[in-house]
Amino acid sequence: MDSLILVVNLGSASRKYALFAGESIKASINFEFEDGKVLAVVDYEGEKQKVHYDDTELSNVAKYVLPLLHQFKVLSESEVINAVGIRVVAPSKMFTKDQLLTADTERALEVLEQKAPLHITTVLAELKHLEEYFSGTPIVIISDSAFHTTKNELAWRYGIDTELADKHEILRYGYHGISISSVSRKMQEKGILEPKVIVCHLGSGSSLTALVDGKSFETTMGYTPLEGIMMATRSGNIDLSAALAIKRELNISDDELENYLNKKSGLSGVSGSSNDIRQLLASEEKGDKRASLALGLFVYRIQSAIGQLAASMNGVDAIVFTATIGERSSIIRSRILDKLNYLGFDYDKELNDKTFEPKDAVNLAQSGSKPIYVLATDEATEIARHCSEFIANN
Repeated sequence: MDSLILVVNLGSASRKYALFAGESIKASINFEFEDGKVLAVVDYEGEKQKVHYDDTELSNVAKYVLPLLHQFKVLSESEVINAVGIRVVAPSKMFTKDQLLTADTERALEVLEQKAPLHITTVLAELKHLEEYFSGTPIVIISDSAFHTTKNELAWRYGIDTELADKHEILRYGYHGISISSVSRKMQEKGILEPKVIVCHLGSGSSLTALVDGKSFETTMGYTPLEGIMMATRSGNIDLSAALAIKRELNISDDELENYLNKKSGLSGVSGSSNDIRQLLASEEKGDKRASLALGLFVYRIQSAIGQLAASMNGVDAIVFTATIGERSSIIRSRILDKLNYLGFDYDKELNDKTFEPKDAVNLAQSGSKPIYVLATDEATEIARHCSEFIANN
C-alpha cells in the first residue's frame, strides 16, 4: 500500500496542502483570502468544496487540514499520514538537500532567519504548527535549491572575496528548483527534452533556468529569490547603491528596505496599482502608462535573461513557459517571443492565443522553428515524490 504523504507549499498569499497516496493525489486544500477572510477550497474526486473561516490571517491554517480531510471523507479516522513534505527556501549549503526535520535543522533555520527573515520566518512558524497538529509524523524538508546543485562553478559566485563568500556561504543558490525539476522530468518522460533548454517559470515569483541535458546549469535567482528578473512584487536585480538610496530617501531600516524590495516593488511598484497581469493588461488598454511600463519592463527583463542564459550555454535548443503566467497568459508569451527570432524561435500566433493551462505539453513553434513549449509544472507531485523517496531511503 502506498504511503500517505501530506505536501505543504507556502505562498505569500496562499497556503497549499495536498494529500498523496504515493504519487497519486487524493485531495488538495488551498487556503486563500476572500473578502478579507480565509477561504479553503477543497478539491477531491473531481469535486470542489468551499469552506469559509473567520480568520483574517493564513498563519495558522494548518489546524484545519486534518479536520477537512476527515470532513470530506478523503481520510478515515483510522488512517495515518506517514510523512509531511514541505518546500523550504533557505540560503545555506545545509539546505541544498532534502532532509528530516530535527531539533538541529530547526535551530539552523532559526539562525538563518537573521539572514533572510522574509523567507525563513513563515516556514519556521509553519513547521511549529505541523509539529503540533501532526505530532509524531516525520516532517521532511524538501529543498527548493537542491535541483540547482549541478550548476557550473561560475554560476555559484558573486564578485566578492571568495574566503568571505565561503565562510559565510554567500552564494547563488537559486530557487524554483522543485518546479524546474518537475518540468525537466516531464520533458524526459515525453521524449521532448532537448540538450539545451531555457525554462521560464513565470508566476508571482519568476525565474529562468538554463538546463543542459535536463540538469540545472544556470538560473536567475541567487542568494535569495529577490535576485533575477522583475516579479509581481520583487524588484529583481538592482544596484546596491540604488537600494541604499531608497533606504536613505525613505528613512527606513535594513529589514524595511528588504521588505520594500521584496513586497512593494516589481509589477506592483512600477505600476502603482496592481501585481496582477490581467489587471495591468486591462489598465494598459485604458491608457494607463505606468501599467504599460510595468508590463514592458517585465517582458524586457525576461528577454534579456533569455539572451544571457543562451550565452551561458553557448546556444539554446528549446524554450519552455510554465507556472501561472507562463501557462495562462498568451499575451505575455507573445510579447516575449516577438523578439526571439534571432535565437531561432518563431511561434504560431493562433495556437498561442488558444493555449491556456494545457493538460499536456503544447509546442507553439511554427514550421522550421526551434520548439517552444507551454508545459504545466507540478510542484506538489514533485514534493510528494521527493518525500516518498527520502522516507524509503532513510
